Amino acid sequence: MNTSLFARALTLGVFVSLIAVAHAQDRFGLTGIDYETTPGDNPVTQLQTRLDSGDVTFQHDDSFGYLKALLQALDIPAESQALVFSKTSFQNRHISPKKPRAIYFNDDVYIGTVQNGDIIELSTADPVLGAAFYTLDQRQTANPRFVRQYHNCLQCHESSITRGIPGHILRSVYPDDQGFPILKAGTDTTNDASPFETRWGGWYVTGTHGDIRHRANTIAEETERDAILDLESGANQTTLPDSINTDGYLTP
Repeated sequence: MNTSLFARALTLGVFVSLIAVAHAQDRFGLTGIDYETTPGDNPVTQLQTRLDSGDVTFQHDDSFGYLKALLQALDIPAESQALVFSKTSFQNRHISPKKPRAIYFNDDVYIGTVQNGDIIELSTADPVLGAAFYTLDQRQTANPRFVRQYHNCLQCHESSITRGIPGHILRSVYPDDQGFPILKAGTDTTNDASPFETRWGGWYVTGTHGDIRHRANTIAEETERDAILDLESGANQTTLPDSINTDGYLTP
């Protein structure tokens, strides 16, 4: 390779990367939020204050770490549990159709966990910051601490889908048998206006729904140009697949 051309290409790559970082910083600055330096004031930071003062203590569980204590402290019911088996989390190495990620939620906070994971993921609505992201180490400690996350989460939670600012998204994908999204088939962002038949690709959904169809409970078959799902096979399922050991979740 021509070393002069290589040097110029490397310089250009670094320059473009710096522009991208500066652009992101300018974009967040223009919102008046100053996202990365403004302290959060939300249910997660308020819980941290209660932990630090001793008003709340976390009991560590051998099977679920701090999950049970966290849900209780944030008033999140275990019955809110949703299971997603697509690898659409930065803990994706722990996620598969046999070991889906569990999500628990209320109106203000989302909690994400994976089996044998090192951390619990938290996402909350902050009145100043908007969507704010945190992790909690699952190792037992005398002083549990929430760590605010930026680029690890914003690589998915800040894009044109969220209108260029940090935000919450719900994705429906075409998952392969390992849980990887087949990206050439496209993805759908789910909201209140999404057609029923485009929802929950890569998720498990139990319950009956008659003749209408959704994408849940099914593995996609990759084709030359995209992928297809057999919607009939995933319809009106009242239990989770036998391949899932439900002992690893708070509720079956």
